[in-house]
Amino acid sequence: MTLRGRLAVAFTTILLAPMVLGAAALAGLSGPGGPLPFPGRSDDDGRAQAAVRAVIAARCHHLAATAAGLAATAAAAGQSWAVVPAGATGPWAVCGVDPGSVRGTVPSGTVPTGLAARAEIRTAAGEVTGYAYAVQPLDESLFAELSAAANRRVSLVGAGGVDPEGGDAPTYDLLGPDAEVPIALRLDPAPPVRDPLPLLLVAIGVAVLASALLGFWLADLATRPLRRLLTTAERASSGDLTARTEVDGRDETGRLGRRLDELIVALQEVQQLSITDALTGLGNRRHLIETLRVEIERANRFRRSLAVLALDLDHFKMINDRYGHGAGDVVLVEFASRVRRVIREVDLAFRPGGEEFVILLPETDISGSITVARRLGDAVRHAPFSLGGHSVEKATDVTVSIGIAVFPIHARTAAELLNAADQALYAAKAAGRDTFAVFGAPPTLRSTATSTPATGDVTVPL
Repeated sequence: MTLRGRLAVAFTTILLAPMVLGAAALAGLSGPGGPLPFPGRSDDDGRAQAAVRAVIAARCHHLAATAAGLAATAAAAGQSWAVVPAGATGPWAVCGVDPGSVRGTVPSGTVPTGLAARAEIRTAAGEVTGYAYAVQPLDESLFAELSAAANRRVSLVGAGGVDPEGGDAPTYDLLGPDAEVPIALRLDPAPPVRDPLPLLLVAIGVAVLASALLGFWLADLATRPLRRLLTTAERASSGDLTARTEVDGRDETGRLGRRLDELIVALQEVQQLSITDALTGLGNRRHLIETLRVEIERANRFRRSLAVLALDLDHFKMINDRYGHGAGDVVLVEFASRVRRVIREVDLAFRPGGEEFVILLPETDISGSITVARRLGDAVRHAPFSLGGHSVEKATDVTVSIGIAVFPIHARTAAELLNAADQALYAAKAAGRDTFAVFGAPPTLRSTATSTPATGDVTVPL
């Protein structure tokens, strides 16, 4: 498993426990008995009836206190009857009195209009002279309070057990009348209670999925810089030294990315130095062998020709002996510069060593190679080389001999092609130098090679 996979598992494991617990708690709060809304939530009938009885008991207690105060006021005023609110009409269901008893105040077959509490009005001698009533009308506000307490609709049952609104009371849950609840009430059926297990399973599933996604995202975020570093290192190790990490930041990862980029740049410079002649800036022998192999493969694949020119500065040892090795280096640098100006951009120049040079001319036949050889000879022959106050004669002191070999006419492999060009170079040297020779053909003497410099020949001294 990759590092990102291991981190994803670790983050998911860390996040899973609190998220599952949270989901389970949320499902529990939303389930039956919980304080949060839950589709299909319902209390059982016993709890609903107990809640209604509690509301009725609280109202009766309040009414009883009001009636007692009203009775005391009426006794002081010598009254035998008092009611609050004034003008309330009966019949009333009296708290603490069973409507079915002989003391009941609601005639059989009638529906009460209010819930009341009564208190006796007594004289100073203790004789009962009348009653004081505190009445709570059976209005919408009372039934709204009862419905809220029971968590279902509560309504008044009419005479004979028939709902005043036309409902069939026996099909519902009935409460009262009795001493505690002196009015007959109907409680609508509770909706079916939904099993909380499916909701809990869904909540846990969502928590697991969320934990996995969040864990994978955190793992990807944590390993992204490391993956960039690894990808860059792999590309660089495979030879692509243009790769860069592009990792910023002041943390350890950012510092590592910058150091890796610096190392790749250094490797680029080392690679360039390993294939470049330090003096002239041309390719060295190692670069020549590898490039020639690639160019032969390309020429063979596309059935094209490839020319190789082997060059050697004539009497170069005499320049070193007469003017010093420093002057010889100046001649080599200037000669390399003139070679670059003569050849095309697609052509490749190399300095295998000493005063020897090699030029590769892709898609060039014998005729084109001879043209380039003549231009190179003219570029050397017709422009002086200045050496720190000394002028090396252009026609005698600095000239070049050139050997030409062409793939696939003269050779089929890199080694054979270089060997053919070298043999042609030896033939040009043997013919008197300052000329060129094609492999397998007589060398061209200087009298036939000398020509007026063509347009573009270099005539500017160093």
